Amino acid sequence: MKIDTPSKELLFATVRISNRALGTVGTGFIAHAPIADNLFVPLIVTNRHVLERTDQLVLGFLAKSPETGEPRYGERRDVAINGDTWIGHPDPQVDVAVIPIAGIINAISDLFYRTIPTALMEFTEDEIFIDAVEEITFIGYPSGHQDPFHLTPITRRGISATPIEMPFGGKKMFLVDGSVFGGSSGSPVFLLNEGTYRSGPTTVSAGNRMVLVGIIAASIQQLTDEPVVANYVPHIALARDLDLGIVFNRHAILETIDAYLTRFGQKRVSVANQAG
Repeated sequence: MKIDTPSKELLFATVRISNRALGTVGTGFIAHAPIADNLFVPLIVTNRHVLERTDQLVLGFLAKSPETGEPRYGERRDVAINGDTWIGHPDPQVDVAVIPIAGIINAISDLFYRTIPTALMEFTEDEIFIDAVEEITFIGYPSGHQDPFHLTPITRRGISATPIEMPFGGKKMFLVDGSVFGGSSGSPVFLLNEGTYRSGPTTVSAGNRMVLVGIIAASIQQLTDEPVVANYVPHIALARDLDLGIVFNRHAILETIDAYLTRFGQKRVSVANQAG
């Protein structure tokens, strides 16, 4: 497959994360945060609950051919890291965390991956029109599944169930209407339109729109006659009739990245100041 469109690029921006102690699988996506001209910090963004309660995590990358630089489909490079090699959002109720991977990609040369620039999350409502109901695309490893031959992730679509830019329940999250299963935790959520897209309340523009709006974290389930409550994605079995998922928004992701950078005396350069 020739990697020549935005959606094809995204297939290589996720990592399969195995929690050895819990025996669970989640998703992470690779982002890069600019801290100076032509200087970036690479991070895996995922959920806090994917990483907790283990002394070892295994990151599953696709292998790269040293001769061509192309992916070696079906060949995975598993990288084991300590279970505490991550930093969560300052608010423990915000289920977002990051894993620094500069050391990994500098030490292992045959990993094939693509990174998502933080610029895809840095926009205002005036710059990117987002309607109350939008088609969303998310990519990951539902129930641990992936293409067994090529080892590429699963892409799924749904719609926003609450407005993306309106904090659900006053928190940094929104709901999506889509089948969210265990293993989808940590999946990036995009508005991905190729060809045409809604650019205003009454206008449609030619071209592509790709922005990262959040990260899958949990499912919502209905228990008998009780109010709707949230559970982590591994408990989706009781929630299939609702097909609702909780997504922490782009602001929560950027805050987590900034918390990591601040800890090490660094600061993310804003879109307006990024070179190129």
